[in-house]
Amino acid sequence: MRFAAIADIHGNHLALEAVLADIQVQGIEEIVNLGDFFSGPLEAGRTADMLMPLNLTSVRGNHDRYLIEQDPAA
Repeated sequence: MRFAAIADIHGNHLALEAVLADIQVQGIEEIVNLGDFFSGPLEAGRTADMLMPLNLTSVRGNHDRYLIEQDPAA
């Protein structure tokens, strides 16, 4: 079984779009997301819109943990 591993997207939906297109061309059906999905200066919301429907097996990266675990009041 072939699978693709993606990581460190940091909200870069344009790069993600290109990578997902290449994965599809190669006929790879399983993708593992290794973290740091959304944080960064680019379009995190658009990146989330692309990733969420894929229901990928994902591991939280250090940026993901920070976004989830930080106290919004601090």
